[in-house]
Amino acid sequence: MISFVSLMWAAAAFFAFTGALRGWRREVIGASAALLGSFALMQFDSLLRGSVYLLLTDELTFLLQMALFLTIVIRAYRSELATRQANDAGRIRNALGGAAVGFFNGYVIAGAAWYFLDINRYPFAQLLSAPAEGSASFQGLGSMPMLLLGGGDLLAFVILVILAIIVLIL
Repeated sequence: MISFVSLMWAAAAFFAFTGALRGWRREVIGASAALLGSFALMQFDSLLRGSVYLLLTDELTFLLQMALFLTIVIRAYRSELATRQANDAGRIRNALGGAAVGFFNGYVIAGAAWYFLDINRYPFAQLLSAPAEGSASFQGLGSMPMLLLGGGDLLAFVILVILAIIVLIL
């Protein structure tokens, strides 16, 4: 069985590869959507848990959270801004930047999925189980992006930097 922390870093590596192919401009749009989507779902979690999620099982709550999050991310990746072609100048720099931002995107997207599993108490018991105490995944719980960036000044700063970059590339 693969650990959650290994899966999160494997997804980050896969996204780094695809980011190198897509370029940094396209990946920045995806990063902004992933960060803003995860931020919004975190900020409104207590409101949703007190209303909408009360009517749902843990499995359905997880599926709804993932559906909302992935809808935001996929729409951003497919947006006109993300599909606009960049010039070919600096192809290597574009690929390296895309790999770096893609790695971050994979980390945020896979980490968000893991976070949603964790806050919903790993609802699919027949398929997934909570990390055993002392395991690599248990020790890696603190490395989830939602917890590292979760609220406060750091997340606000990261979002402002990404929005500034988007304004500059428009």
